[in-house]
Amino acid sequence: MTMKENNAPEPIPEEIAIRICQEIRERNQKKRISFSKMQCWGCMKFSDFDDRGSCIYGDPETHRGCQLVNKVFDTLEKNE
Repeated sequence: MTMKENNAPEPIPEEIAIRICQEIRERNQKKRISFSKMQCWGCMKFSDFDDRGSCIYGDPETHRGCQLVNKVFDTLEKNE
């Protein structure tokens, strides 16, 4: 994972954050019940099912407002 000088995690590009979010939601639809499914449901419910209001915009500068998206992105970055 690339780090800035202040050791902050690398920002996630908006289009990648949205794509990861959508992939996580699709995977969660196949699950009967899980904590991540409940987290995604709550996020989408309170954002009126609009990606622009989702948790990834909790930090609009870095798109690191969702721990599920952050984890996937950081894993992808490590493997590159």
